Amino acid sequence: MASIDAPKYIDLMNWIREQILSGEFTVGMRLPSENELGKKFSISRQTVRQATSVLESEGLLERRRGSGTYVSASKNLIKKNSSRNIGVILTYLDDYIFPSIVKGIEKVLTKNGYFMQLAFTYNRVEKEAYILDSMLKNNIDGLIIEPSKSGIPFINTDFYQKIKALSIPCIFVHADTNPLMGIPSIRMDDYKLGEAAAEYLIKHGHKNIAGIFKSDDMQGQLRYSGVINALKHHHLLASERNMYWYTTEDIKPIIRGDLDKEIFDRIGDATALVCYNDEMAKTIIDIFSKVGKKIPDDISIISFDDLALESTIGLTTFAHPKQELGKIVAVQLLKLLDNPNFNASIKFPPKLVERDSVKTI
Repeated sequence: MASIDAPKYIDLMNWIREQILSGEFTVGMRLPSENELGKKFSISRQTVRQATSVLESEGLLERRRGSGTYVSASKNLIKKNSSRNIGVILTYLDDYIFPSIVKGIEKVLTKNGYFMQLAFTYNRVEKEAYILDSMLKNNIDGLIIEPSKSGIPFINTDFYQKIKALSIPCIFVHADTNPLMGIPSIRMDDYKLGEAAAEYLIKHGHKNIAGIFKSDDMQGQLRYSGVINALKHHHLLASERNMYWYTTEDIKPIIRGDLDKEIFDRIGDATALVCYNDEMAKTIIDIFSKVGKKIPDDISIISFDDLALESTIGLTTFAHPKQELGKIVAVQLLKLLDNPNFNASIKFPPKLVERDSVKTI
Protein backbone atom coordinates (compact mmCIF):
# COMPACT_ATOMS: atom_id res chain seq x y z
CA MET A 1 0.00 0.00 0.00
CA ALA A 2 1.48 3.33 -1.02
CA SER A 3 0.80 6.88 0.01
CA ILE A 4 0.61 9.72 -2.51
CA ASP A 5 4.42 9.86 -2.66
CA ALA A 6 5.51 6.63 -4.39
CA PRO A 7 7.71 4.39 -2.23
CA LYS A 8 11.33 3.57 -3.12
CA TYR A 9 10.66 0.07 -4.46
CA ILE A 10 8.42 1.60 -7.15
CA ASP A 11 11.24 4.01 -8.06
CA LEU A 12 13.53 1.00 -8.44
CA MET A 13 11.00 -0.91 -10.55
CA ASN A 14 10.52 2.07 -12.87
CA TRP A 15 14.28 2.58 -13.15
CA ILE A 16 14.84 -1.06 -14.17
CA ARG A 17 12.06 -0.79 -16.77
CA GLU A 18 13.64 2.39 -18.13
CA GLN A 19 17.02 0.66 -18.44
CA ILE A 20 15.41 -2.16 -20.43
CA LEU A 21 13.42 0.28 -22.60
CA SER A 22 16.53 2.33 -23.38
CA GLY A 23 18.52 -0.79 -24.29
CA GLU A 24 20.94 -0.23 -21.40
CA PHE A 25 19.84 -3.60 -19.98
CA THR A 26 19.51 -6.33 -22.61
CA VAL A 27 18.17 -9.89 -22.51
CA GLY A 28 20.51 -12.19 -20.57
CA MET A 29 22.30 -9.32 -18.84
CA ARG A 30 22.90 -9.64 -15.10
CA LEU A 31 21.46 -6.87 -12.91
CA PRO A 32 23.62 -5.08 -10.33
CA SER A 33 23.62 -6.97 -7.02
CA GLU A 34 20.98 -6.40 -4.34
CA ASN A 35 23.59 -4.57 -2.25
CA GLU A 36 24.48 -2.26 -5.15
CA LEU A 37 20.84 -1.49 -5.94
CA GLY A 38 20.12 -0.99 -2.25
CA LYS A 39 22.88 1.60 -1.96
CA LYS A 40 21.83 3.35 -5.17
CA PHE A 41 18.22 3.80 -3.98
CA SER A 42 18.91 3.96 -0.22
CA ILE A 43 16.72 0.93 0.45
CA SER A 44 17.17 -2.45 2.13
CA ARG A 45 17.92 -5.71 0.32
CA GLN A 46 14.43 -6.87 1.25
CA THR A 47 12.92 -3.86 -0.53
CA VAL A 48 15.12 -4.54 -3.57
CA ARG A 49 13.77 -8.11 -3.62
CA GLN A 50 10.23 -6.76 -3.39
CA ALA A 51 10.79 -4.73 -6.57
CA THR A 52 12.58 -7.47 -8.51
CA SER A 53 9.98 -10.07 -7.47
CA VAL A 54 7.23 -8.01 -9.08
CA LEU A 55 9.28 -7.67 -12.27
CA GLU A 56 9.88 -11.43 -12.16
CA SER A 57 6.12 -12.00 -11.99
CA GLU A 58 5.78 -9.79 -15.08
CA GLY A 59 8.32 -11.96 -16.89
CA LEU A 60 10.88 -9.17 -17.21
CA LEU A 61 13.47 -10.63 -14.84
CA GLU A 62 14.69 -14.09 -13.90
CA ARG A 63 16.35 -14.99 -10.60
CA ARG A 64 19.06 -17.69 -10.80
CA ARG A 65 19.99 -19.30 -7.53
CA GLY A 66 23.57 -18.50 -6.53
CA SER A 67 24.12 -16.39 -9.62
CA GLY A 68 21.91 -13.29 -9.45
CA THR A 69 19.01 -11.70 -11.29
CA TYR A 70 18.96 -11.43 -15.08
CA VAL A 71 16.92 -9.64 -17.73
CA SER A 72 14.65 -12.20 -19.34
CA ALA A 73 12.45 -10.08 -21.65
CA SER A 74 13.10 -7.42 -24.27
CA LYS A 75 11.87 -3.84 -24.25
CA ASN A 76 9.04 -4.83 -26.61
CA LEU A 77 7.28 -6.61 -23.73
CA ILE A 78 7.20 -3.55 -21.49
CA LYS A 79 4.19 -1.29 -21.50
CA LYS A 80 5.85 2.08 -21.89
CA ASN A 81 5.30 4.49 -19.01
CA SER A 82 3.58 1.82 -16.89
CA SER A 83 4.12 2.56 -13.21
CA ARG A 84 2.18 -0.46 -11.83
CA ASN A 85 0.49 2.10 -9.55
CA ILE A 86 -3.27 2.13 -9.05
CA GLY A 87 -4.75 5.17 -7.33
CA VAL A 88 -7.45 4.31 -4.79
CA ILE A 89 -9.47 7.25 -3.44
CA LEU A 90 -12.07 6.53 -0.76
CA THR A 91 -14.09 8.80 1.48
CA TYR A 92 -12.99 7.30 4.81
CA LEU A 93 -10.78 4.73 6.49
CA ASP A 94 -12.37 3.92 9.83
CA ASP A 95 -13.84 0.91 11.60
CA TYR A 96 -16.84 0.81 9.28
CA ILE A 97 -16.86 -1.11 5.95
CA PHE A 98 -13.83 0.64 4.44
CA PRO A 99 -10.93 -1.41 5.87
CA SER A 100 -12.50 -4.55 4.37
CA ILE A 101 -12.90 -2.88 0.98
CA VAL A 102 -9.27 -1.71 1.02
CA LYS A 103 -8.10 -5.20 2.00
CA GLY A 104 -9.99 -6.72 -0.93
CA ILE A 105 -8.56 -4.23 -3.43
CA GLU A 106 -4.99 -4.59 -2.18
CA LYS A 107 -5.15 -8.39 -2.21
CA VAL A 108 -5.99 -8.52 -5.91
CA LEU A 109 -3.64 -5.72 -6.97
CA THR A 110 -0.66 -7.17 -5.08
CA LYS A 111 -1.28 -10.63 -6.52
CA ASN A 112 -1.15 -9.11 -10.01
CA GLY A 113 1.99 -7.05 -9.43
CA TYR A 114 0.35 -3.68 -8.87
CA PHE A 115 0.70 -1.25 -6.00
CA MET A 116 -2.06 0.68 -4.30
CA GLN A 117 -1.61 4.42 -3.91
CA LEU A 118 -4.21 5.10 -1.23
CA ALA A 119 -5.81 8.38 -0.15
CA PHE A 120 -8.92 9.54 1.71
CA THR A 121 -11.13 12.56 1.09
CA TYR A 122 -13.25 12.51 4.29
CA ASN A 123 -16.14 13.23 1.90
CA ARG A 124 -14.73 16.67 1.02
CA VAL A 125 -14.78 17.62 -2.65
CA GLU A 126 -11.84 20.04 -2.31
CA LYS A 127 -9.74 17.25 -0.75
CA GLU A 128 -10.73 14.96 -3.62
CA ALA A 129 -9.61 17.60 -6.13
CA TYR A 130 -6.20 17.92 -4.43
CA ILE A 131 -5.71 14.13 -4.39
CA LEU A 132 -6.77 13.69 -8.02
CA ASP A 133 -4.40 16.47 -9.09
CA SER A 134 -1.52 14.82 -7.18
CA MET A 135 -2.22 11.34 -8.52
CA LEU A 136 -2.54 12.46 -12.13
CA LYS A 137 0.96 13.95 -11.82
CA ASN A 138 2.35 10.67 -10.46
CA ASN A 139 1.93 8.51 -13.57
CA ILE A 140 -0.72 6.07 -12.37
CA ASP A 141 -2.05 3.20 -14.49
CA GLY A 142 -5.63 3.28 -13.20
CA LEU A 143 -8.01 4.78 -10.65
CA ILE A 144 -10.61 3.49 -8.22
CA ILE A 145 -12.66 6.41 -6.87
CA GLU A 146 -15.44 6.74 -4.34
CA PRO A 147 -16.74 10.21 -5.26
CA SER A 148 -17.06 12.71 -2.43
CA LYS A 149 -20.59 13.98 -1.77
CA SER A 150 -21.90 12.01 -4.74
CA GLY A 151 -25.43 13.19 -3.99
CA ILE A 152 -24.69 16.71 -5.20
CA PRO A 153 -23.64 17.75 -8.74
CA PHE A 154 -20.09 16.64 -9.44
CA ILE A 155 -17.88 19.61 -8.68
CA ASN A 156 -14.75 17.75 -9.82
CA THR A 157 -16.11 17.00 -13.30
CA ASP A 158 -13.06 18.69 -14.85
CA PHE A 159 -10.78 16.08 -13.27
CA TYR A 160 -13.00 13.20 -14.40
CA GLN A 161 -12.98 14.60 -17.94
CA LYS A 162 -9.19 14.80 -17.79
CA ILE A 163 -9.05 11.15 -16.67
CA LYS A 164 -11.15 10.21 -19.72
CA ALA A 165 -9.04 12.39 -22.03
CA LEU A 166 -5.85 10.69 -20.78
CA SER A 167 -7.48 7.25 -21.30
CA ILE A 168 -6.76 6.26 -17.70
CA PRO A 169 -8.95 3.27 -16.75
CA CYS A 170 -11.22 4.34 -13.89
CA ILE A 171 -14.02 2.78 -11.83
CA PHE A 172 -16.34 4.51 -9.39
CA VAL A 173 -17.30 2.80 -6.13
CA HIS A 174 -20.69 3.24 -4.40
CA ALA A 175 -21.91 5.81 -6.94
CA ASP A 176 -22.52 6.45 -10.61
CA THR A 177 -21.29 9.46 -12.50
CA ASN A 178 -22.81 11.45 -15.32
CA PRO A 179 -23.66 8.83 -18.00
CA LEU A 180 -22.07 11.08 -20.63
CA MET A 181 -18.67 10.53 -18.98
CA GLY A 182 -18.95 6.78 -19.41
CA ILE A 183 -17.07 5.92 -16.21
CA PRO A 184 -18.19 2.48 -14.97
CA SER A 185 -19.33 1.93 -11.39
CA ILE A 186 -19.46 -0.94 -8.92
CA ARG A 187 -22.02 -0.46 -6.19
CA MET A 188 -25.00 -1.80 -4.35
CA ASP A 189 -28.33 -1.55 -6.17
CA ASP A 190 -29.37 1.14 -3.70
CA TYR A 191 -32.78 1.78 -5.23
CA LYS A 192 -33.65 -1.92 -4.93
CA LEU A 193 -32.28 -1.93 -1.37
CA GLY A 194 -34.64 0.86 -0.33
CA GLU A 195 -37.53 -0.81 -2.07
CA ALA A 196 -36.80 -4.17 -0.42
CA ALA A 197 -36.48 -2.57 3.04
CA ALA A 198 -39.90 -0.92 2.75
CA GLU A 199 -41.49 -4.09 1.35
CA TYR A 200 -40.13 -6.07 4.30
CA LEU A 201 -41.67 -3.64 6.80
CA ILE A 202 -44.98 -3.63 4.93
CA LYS A 203 -45.01 -7.44 4.92
CA HIS A 204 -44.71 -7.30 8.72
CA GLY A 205 -47.81 -5.13 8.97
CA HIS A 206 -46.27 -1.65 9.13
CA LYS A 207 -48.14 1.15 7.38
CA ASN A 208 -46.71 4.26 9.01
CA ILE A 209 -43.06 4.08 7.95
CA ALA A 210 -40.47 6.81 8.55
CA GLY A 211 -36.97 7.14 7.13
CA ILE A 212 -33.63 8.80 7.84
CA PHE A 213 -31.38 9.28 4.81
CA LYS A 214 -28.11 10.98 3.88
CA SER A 215 -28.73 13.65 1.26
CA ASP A 216 -25.18 14.40 0.08
CA ASP A 217 -24.38 10.81 -0.96
CA MET A 218 -26.02 9.13 -3.94
CA GLN A 219 -26.71 5.96 -1.92
CA GLY A 220 -28.99 7.92 0.40
CA GLN A 221 -30.99 9.46 -2.42
CA LEU A 222 -31.43 6.14 -4.21
CA ARG A 223 -32.41 4.26 -1.05
CA TYR A 224 -34.94 6.97 -0.29
CA SER A 225 -36.36 6.70 -3.82
CA GLY A 226 -36.74 2.94 -3.44
CA VAL A 227 -38.58 3.33 -0.13
CA ILE A 228 -40.90 6.01 -1.57
CA ASN A 229 -41.69 3.87 -4.61
CA ALA A 230 -42.67 0.90 -2.43
CA LEU A 231 -44.86 3.08 -0.20
CA LYS A 232 -46.58 4.58 -3.24
CA HIS A 233 -47.15 1.12 -4.72
CA HIS A 234 -49.02 0.11 -1.55
CA HIS A 235 -50.82 3.48 -1.29
CA LEU A 236 -49.08 4.20 2.03
CA LEU A 237 -47.41 7.52 1.24
CA ALA A 238 -49.60 10.21 2.77
CA SER A 239 -46.73 12.74 2.92
CA GLU A 240 -42.94 12.98 3.16
CA ARG A 241 -43.19 14.64 6.56
CA ASN A 242 -41.60 11.71 8.39
CA MET A 243 -38.56 11.46 6.11
CA TYR A 244 -35.50 13.03 7.81
CA TRP A 245 -32.48 14.14 5.77
CA TYR A 246 -28.95 14.76 7.05
CA THR A 247 -25.53 15.55 5.57
CA THR A 248 -21.93 14.66 6.42
CA GLU A 249 -21.71 17.81 8.55
CA ASP A 250 -24.77 16.75 10.59
CA ILE A 251 -23.32 13.43 11.79
CA LYS A 252 -21.42 14.79 14.81
CA PRO A 253 -24.37 16.92 16.04
CA ILE A 254 -26.65 13.89 15.69
CA ILE A 255 -24.26 11.72 17.72
CA ARG A 256 -24.00 14.46 20.38
CA GLY A 257 -27.78 14.52 20.65
CA ASP A 258 -28.15 18.10 19.39
CA LEU A 259 -30.81 17.10 16.85
CA ASP A 260 -32.83 14.62 18.93
CA LYS A 261 -35.96 16.79 19.04
CA GLU A 262 -35.88 17.43 15.31
CA ILE A 263 -35.50 13.70 14.61
CA PHE A 264 -38.33 12.74 16.98
CA ASP A 265 -40.58 15.39 15.40
CA ARG A 266 -39.98 13.91 11.95
CA ILE A 267 -40.40 10.27 12.96
CA GLY A 268 -43.58 11.14 14.84
CA ASP A 269 -45.83 8.16 15.53
CA ALA A 270 -44.26 5.90 12.89
CA THR A 271 -44.16 2.21 13.82
CA ALA A 272 -41.06 1.52 11.70
CA LEU A 273 -37.96 3.36 10.52
CA VAL A 274 -35.64 2.79 7.54
CA CYS A 275 -32.10 3.99 8.40
CA TYR A 276 -29.51 5.04 5.81
CA ASN A 277 -26.93 2.60 7.22
CA ASP A 278 -26.12 0.53 10.30
CA GLU A 279 -23.95 3.26 11.78
CA MET A 280 -26.87 5.68 11.78
CA ALA A 281 -29.22 2.92 12.98
CA LYS A 282 -26.99 2.37 16.03
CA THR A 283 -27.09 6.12 16.76
CA ILE A 284 -30.89 6.18 16.43
CA ILE A 285 -31.22 3.16 18.75
CA ASP A 286 -29.12 5.06 21.33
CA ILE A 287 -31.35 8.15 20.93
CA PHE A 288 -34.47 6.07 21.54
CA SER A 289 -32.94 4.32 24.55
CA LYS A 290 -32.32 7.71 26.21
CA VAL A 291 -36.08 8.29 26.35
CA GLY A 292 -36.93 4.73 27.34
CA LYS A 293 -38.10 3.53 23.92
CA LYS A 294 -37.26 -0.06 23.01
CA ILE A 295 -36.53 -1.71 19.69
CA PRO A 296 -38.65 -3.36 18.28
CA ASP A 297 -41.39 -3.01 20.91
CA ASP A 298 -41.87 0.74 20.45
CA ILE A 299 -40.51 1.10 16.92
CA SER A 300 -39.03 -1.33 14.37
CA ILE A 301 -35.78 -0.50 12.56
CA ILE A 302 -34.29 -1.84 9.34
CA SER A 303 -30.97 -0.72 7.88
CA PHE A 304 -28.14 -1.42 5.43
CA ASP A 305 -24.53 -2.77 5.43
CA ASP A 306 -24.67 -5.67 7.98
CA LEU A 307 -21.96 -4.18 10.15
CA ALA A 308 -21.10 -5.81 13.47
CA LEU A 309 -22.00 -3.08 15.96
CA GLU A 310 -22.27 -3.21 19.70
CA SER A 311 -25.99 -3.10 20.40
CA THR A 312 -28.51 -4.72 22.68
CA ILE A 313 -30.62 -5.62 19.65
CA GLY A 314 -29.78 -7.72 16.60
CA LEU A 315 -30.28 -5.39 13.65
CA THR A 316 -32.26 -6.56 10.63
CA THR A 317 -30.24 -5.22 7.72
CA PHE A 318 -29.04 -5.78 4.16
CA ALA A 319 -25.53 -7.14 3.65
CA HIS A 320 -22.75 -5.13 2.04
CA PRO A 321 -20.20 -7.32 0.19
CA LYS A 322 -17.29 -5.41 1.82
CA GLN A 323 -14.04 -7.28 1.01
CA GLU A 324 -15.68 -9.07 -1.91
CA LEU A 325 -16.63 -5.71 -3.40
CA GLY A 326 -13.01 -4.58 -3.05
CA LYS A 327 -11.77 -7.69 -4.85
CA ILE A 328 -14.29 -7.32 -7.66
CA VAL A 329 -13.47 -3.62 -8.15
CA ALA A 330 -9.78 -4.47 -8.53
CA VAL A 331 -10.47 -7.40 -10.89
CA GLN A 332 -12.72 -5.24 -13.07
CA LEU A 333 -10.11 -2.47 -13.22
CA LEU A 334 -7.43 -4.94 -14.32
CA LYS A 335 -9.77 -6.10 -17.08
CA LEU A 336 -10.21 -2.46 -18.13
CA LEU A 337 -6.43 -2.11 -18.32
CA ASP A 338 -6.37 -4.97 -20.83
CA ASN A 339 -9.51 -3.90 -22.69
CA PRO A 340 -10.64 -0.24 -22.48
CA ASN A 341 -14.00 -1.21 -24.03
CA PHE A 342 -14.80 -3.76 -21.30
CA ASN A 343 -18.12 -3.13 -19.52
CA ALA A 344 -16.93 -3.09 -15.90
CA SER A 345 -20.11 -1.92 -14.15
CA ILE A 346 -21.73 -4.18 -11.54
CA LYS A 347 -24.69 -3.73 -9.16
CA PHE A 348 -25.02 -5.99 -6.14
CA PRO A 349 -28.64 -7.04 -5.46
CA PRO A 350 -30.26 -6.83 -1.99
CA LYS A 351 -29.32 -9.60 0.45
CA LEU A 352 -31.44 -9.51 3.60
CA VAL A 353 -29.95 -10.41 6.99
CA GLU A 354 -32.94 -11.01 9.25
CA ARG A 355 -32.50 -10.48 12.99
CA ASP A 356 -34.62 -9.01 15.80
CA SER A 357 -35.19 -5.30 15.16
CA VAL A 358 -38.48 -5.63 13.25
CA LYS A 359 -41.68 -6.93 14.83
CA THR A 360 -44.92 -7.98 13.18
CA ILE A 361 -47.92 -5.81 14.05
